Amino acid sequence: MENVGSSEWLSAADCAARTGLTARALRVYEEFGLISPRRSAAGWRQYGPHDLMKLNTIALLKTAGLSLAQIGEVTCSSAGKPSLQQILAIQLDTWERRRADAEHGTAIAKAALDRLRAKQSLSIDELCNLIRSLEMTQSQPGTASTGHDDVAWTTVEPAVLDSYAGFYLRGEYAVTRIWREGQMLFIDAPIPGSLGAVALHPTSETEFYPTHGAGYFQYTFLHDAQGAVSGVQMRVQGVKFTSPRIDAAAAEQRMASLRERIRGQQARPGSEAALRRLVEGIHAGYPPYEEMSSQLQRLVRLQLPLLKPLAEYFGEFRSIEFCGVESEGWDQYDVHCERGTSRWRIALSANDKIASASLDWERPNLAAV
Repeated sequence: MENVGSSEWLSAADCAARTGLTARALRVYEEFGLISPRRSAAGWRQYGPHDLMKLNTIALLKTAGLSLAQIGEVTCSSAGKPSLQQILAIQLDTWERRRADAEHGTAIAKAALDRLRAKQSLSIDELCNLIRSLEMTQSQPGTASTGHDDVAWTTVEPAVLDSYAGFYLRGEYAVTRIWREGQMLFIDAPIPGSLGAVALHPTSETEFYPTHGAGYFQYTFLHDAQGAVSGVQMRVQGVKFTSPRIDAAAAEQRMASLRERIRGQQARPGSEAALRRLVEGIHAGYPPYEEMSSQLQRLVRLQLPLLKPLAEYFGEFRSIEFCGVESEGWDQYDVHCERGTSRWRIALSANDKIASASLDWERPNLAAV
């Protein structure tokens, strides 16, 4: 970060340009109590040398892996400046929790693989439960827990929440609706562990986590150059999917197209062959990444250590059967293999790449062998 003279005060735009941050990031830091810029006579924020020193400290602590809540803990102490001991203690706690999670998942997966390699019994339900347990949040449906007990929640003004209310395009046909009730935002997007609408809990003015699926899903609202809400970005296991905002008329057109596709119940040309190549590639350990969207590539790479053992358990591919178009316009197929059948969903993009694909963990069945 550049230096600023002792008598020089910067506007939010100048401070953002000087530090490489965005004006929105400056406001988020202020909401967390990390900085306190003074106000001009006209009410504009002004950033001085002390603020720039704090921003430099925040940047260093973020590089060290600390969350904004943790940064607040160490920078708001009576000493005013975090000690190296404080930073290292928080860093150590963060890495130990991550290591514990990794060791837990590794132990479960290794035990399952060892049993498979030894040709011992391992039910398909056990394996699917294993995969679900590693992917989903620890929150249980019907509880008030968000799965983020260590996150500092905040309150967002109703006017800001109202600015997020509307329709967002998810894929080629599906439309996500977001609305406000009281002090909360709600979303109707499908989230594991949820039935119907899901509340979104804010950690900043733009970042929200759902009640169910927390730790697995994260939503961040996007703005254009004029400050208008342009879309919402969903992060799943670190992979980002962006849904552009659309008006009510466009949303109705998309939903009408979806209703027509569901009524027709016709598979999209090429989806069956694409799914077969995907399933056979997973079984061989070499999925056809070149045929996938960039987001799906990253998800498959993350899940391959769990998908491949499941594919091996089902055995050699036998046939594939179209089961209809589901509620979001995806084609559904039953994939029949040597030792069982699994239900898959697939959606192709306009350029015939695999935009999305997923295995329905609730539907795999063992064959009677």
